[in-house]
Amino acid sequence: MNWPPRKLSLGCVHNLEMKPMNPHLFELASPETNSLATALRSAYAGARKPNAYLFKFLSVMLGLLTLTAHAADGFKPLYNGKDLSGWHVKDSRFQNWVPNGKILLCKKGEVGIANGNGWLTTDKEYGDFILCVEWKLPAGGNSGVAIRYPKEGEPAHEGMEIQMLDDKSPDNAKRPPEELSGSLYVEVAPLRKTDKPVGEWNKTEITCKGSMLTVKNNGVETLNLDLDDLKILHGHHTQYKPVSQRPRKGFIGLQGDRGMRVEFRNILIKEL
Repeated sequence: MNWPPRKLSLGCVHNLEMKPMNPHLFELASPETNSLATALRSAYAGARKPNAYLFKFLSVMLGLLTLTAHAADGFKPLYNGKDLSGWHVKDSRFQNWVPNGKILLCKKGEVGIANGNGWLTTDKEYGDFILCVEWKLPAGGNSGVAIRYPKEGEPAHEGMEIQMLDDKSPDNAKRPPEELSGSLYVEVAPLRKTDKPVGEWNKTEITCKGSMLTVKNNGVETLNLDLDDLKILHGHHTQYKPVSQRPRKGFIGLQGDRGMRVEFRNILIKEL
């Protein structure tokens, strides 16, 4: 073969229009210099910036396909990606819940009912359902999903709360097992630990049907309970009823009253 070799020119599709590539893109290194510098410089020179409009179009189409797939399974989004339609803030005088595209953000605030971010609560009550939600916490984070609680009731103790917690933080590591992430808060410890490291997304699936409660986190079962068996009240909140006597229908809420920043996405529900 003679050196330097002949340059190879190909075509590529860009923005749905055929345009020529940089003719130096496939230029080989010469054996005399054994250097790829020329070829690499040519390749980078020929690279085009990604088309932002094309990426946006593909992202929208992927989102629509995902929603279509969920709709085919009977799931409906609880969060529309634009605003808080279908939701209201309970037990807070602040509005720190922010729609941020596909992410529903609870900004960092203060602790407690008076100054906290409260519970972002559905306008509708739900009885038997499958709820899917993805969530992400910062270091030391503390949140949860409450289910089947009454309008004027305390979500975690008059309904039920599935705990979402950074178990490894110094303060949270002191908690008993029934208060750690994945627990039925203050009532039942999770069967196993399945949370991903802080800063990564987790996916929780909660199934309520009659007295049965099943929870999966990141695809692994963490709770499988018959609520009728939970006849003894645990924890220090002695003014509330045991789980077996709590409502079988109520509101769904995302916890913000711990004052922690927390993110949610892909919040979907299927009524049974």
